[in-house]
Amino acid sequence: MKPTGASHGFILVAVLWTIALLAALAIATSLSFRALATMTALNHDAGKADALLQAGLDLSADIIRQQGNLPLIAQTRVAVIGQGMLRIELSDEGGRIDINMAPREVLTSLFRSVGLSRATANLAAGEIDALRKPKDAAPALAQSIPASQPASTATPAAAAGKAESVQAFTDLRQLAQIVGITEGEIHALAPLATVFGDDKVNALTAPPDVLAALPGMNASLVQAVLAMRAHPALADAQLHQITGGAGTYLKSKSRPIGRALLTARLPDGYVKQVRAIIVVLPRDTEPYRVLEWTPVSPSPRI
Repeated sequence: MKPTGASHGFILVAVLWTIALLAALAIATSLSFRALATMTALNHDAGKADALLQAGLDLSADIIRQQGNLPLIAQTRVAVIGQGMLRIELSDEGGRIDINMAPREVLTSLFRSVGLSRATANLAAGEIDALRKPKDAAPALAQSIPASQPASTATPAAAAGKAESVQAFTDLRQLAQIVGITEGEIHALAPLATVFGDDKVNALTAPPDVLAALPGMNASLVQAVLAMRAHPALADAQLHQITGGAGTYLKSKSRPIGRALLTARLPDGYVKQVRAIIVVLPRDTEPYRVLEWTPVSPSPRI
């Protein structure tokens, strides 16, 4: 018996649906393979970028080691390694204001420099000062944000054998818990402050904005300190004479603690960037110690 028109129509529809299903499966398979290829490439690039960043860490530590007790002047270096490019922006963490150790009046002046009112700056500095006292439960703040510093890594002061107060902060972002300090102020404080410094700021490496944020400093004194750096051997004798009372918050010698902003870039546009804090200690069992290793940007293809 010959197929009817209805049967022909049914067969045609069935064939068309089969073709559509096969096409959909082919597209899905293609997308799956494409996604897998992309993920594999990203993982491969991430591995290459990590190798570049490790090289940057080693190079940064070597620069700090070569400085010895000399000032670690802010510097930028670019190197081509294999098919990748590595950028190192290195500066001295001791040239920033340590929110764990700086006197209360320094914190007040620091907060005023980024736009807080006198009343709010005083209140914030007082709250931080209270948290730093051993009798207070300072660790509660440190738990609010995962610490960038590895738990097994000693702070610079502890590693050097100095007595420490309570380290209330392990990350500047924890300042968001302080009354009156917003994300905007934390962003403004980032180049000025640290949690890896000392009770005094290194006058030979501090950026001008850090010097200007100290109590008693003005534009002419900042320029005088910058001019003094041309003769670092004379710094100890001249520092207090030049700066007067502001010299109380400054020092002219310290072993560098490096802040390295490391950027790895691959030929296909993949970029990965981290911030590392590095210390090289004399007679240490390790060639250097990493106090912080923090991704500071995504790793996109651009």
